[in-house]
Amino acid sequence: MAVSNKQRAISIRQPWAYAILHLGKDVENRPMRTHYRGRIFIQASLKVEEDEARELKLDPDELSTGAIVGSVEIVDCIRGSKSKWANRGQWHWVLKNPRVLAKPIPFKGALGFIRVPDRILRGTRFRTPR
Repeated sequence: MAVSNKQRAISIRQPWAYAILHLGKDVENRPMRTHYRGRIFIQASLKVEEDEARELKLDPDELSTGAIVGSVEIVDCIRGSKSKWANRGQWHWVLKNPRVLAKPIPFKGALGFIRVPDRILRGTRFRTPR
C-alpha cells in the first residue's frame, strides 16, 4: 500500500470539523504543539459534541462522521491567539484556506497525525465552502 508523506490527516470532533470548513474556525485547540506546516486532511471523528453543535445552530445528526471531509493548511502554532475560537491554556494551530470535499470519504480516525493511503484519495474533488 503506497503512502505518501504528504497525505496526512487529523481527526477532529464534530462540530469543530464543520466549523473549520464552513464557519471560519481559524485555530485548532490542542494540548500539544506541532511543527507541521502545510495542507492536511480533516477526518471527522465518530464522536459529535451535540451541545456545542446546537450552540452553533447545527443539527448533530446531519454532521458527517467517520470520514475525511476536507482539508486545511496549518500555517503556525502559537499560544495566546486572539481568535474567538481559541481556548485559553491550549496550543493554537493556526489554520487557513479550508477546502471542502465534494463527497466525504469514509475513513477511520486515530490519535495524532494519520497517514492516508494514496488509493483512498484517488479521484478526490473539492468544492467551494458555503
